Amino acid sequence: MIDRRMLMASGLAFGATNALAMKPSSAAKRAAIEAIQLPPSFNGSFAYARGGKIEHARYVGMADVEAGKAISPDTQFKWGSASKWLTSVTVLRFVEQKRLSLDAPVTAYLPEFRHDTGEQVLLKHVLSNTSGIPDLLSRQLGKEPALRTSTASAAAILSRFGGGDLSFVPGKGWDYAAINWVIVAAILERLTGKSFPEVVARQTLRPLGMSATGFAQSGQPPMPKLAAAYGSASPPVRKMDPIPPFVAASGNAAGTVRDAVRAAHGIFHGSLLSAASRRELTTIRWPEQEYALGGRVHPIDGTLWAWETGKVQGYRAHIAHRLDQSETIVIFNTTDLAQSQLGTWVEAIARA
Repeated sequence: MIDRRMLMASGLAFGATNALAMKPSSAAKRAAIEAIQLPPSFNGSFAYARGGKIEHARYVGMADVEAGKAISPDTQFKWGSASKWLTSVTVLRFVEQKRLSLDAPVTAYLPEFRHDTGEQVLLKHVLSNTSGIPDLLSRQLGKEPALRTSTASAAAILSRFGGGDLSFVPGKGWDYAAINWVIVAAILERLTGKSFPEVVARQTLRPLGMSATGFAQSGQPPMPKLAAAYGSASPPVRKMDPIPPFVAASGNAAGTVRDAVRAAHGIFHGSLLSAASRRELTTIRWPEQEYALGGRVHPIDGTLWAWETGKVQGYRAHIAHRLDQSETIVIFNTTDLAQSQLGTWVEAIARA
């Protein structure tokens, strides 16, 4: 568990390197990455970056097993729940523009939302999975397979599945509920009159130079460099069914290793967000889960790291960024590994 006082006392000097911190050794990080013993089926990539520059990368296996296409620096991977990080950053951009407030209730932006619940649930609650709104959507997905290929808008899905009684008082519990992120997408689309992918692209991806990142879903440009994902690599059995657009805010982003590094450095050490917004992004809201806004903050040997993880079908993603100085570790995989395995590798690289 992370104590909030530990987080705030660290100072989180995002724009500057701690002069007392020992400069990490690129050779040590390289050796740590190359020393990792990978399972034979591993398809993916590793990278270590400092100051937004990749110092070592390792590309392993096939982006498309059947076509014999190898993983390369241009290969794109689905980020899964690390998409929530980009969503939260986009919201904070609008907070800085005074078009949204983290302390405003859902009904301030979606007046048709159920009032007795929506007036209690604040925007910061949905971004931290502490809203208490029951996830009726996820419960229905297993019973209604057509939902997985639906092109319904976030607002339409919310009108159908957002009306349940609160499971707990907002801010007093935690539930990793997809419906929270449908709410956020609906708010952003209502606010701007644009599709969710376009909003994120304008506010976050383009300013960060993330030209190789988009949303892998219907209605968006095809991603020919997107790696295929597998439940089994030998023999190859793909595990990558369509994902509906209404869950874009929680899991549909896809991009390259280089863009993941650009995101981490630009968000935490660049000028995209103000210092106040970066503090909001990394303030722990539910200590038992290390959860802040759209992602976690995880300690490694006394230092704090943004801990952005994702799991969708056969894809796995882990983007970790040291908050007191700009170091980034990225691991992507497409063969259905345990998410915890990626975390173990990240910690080994961080400690090297």
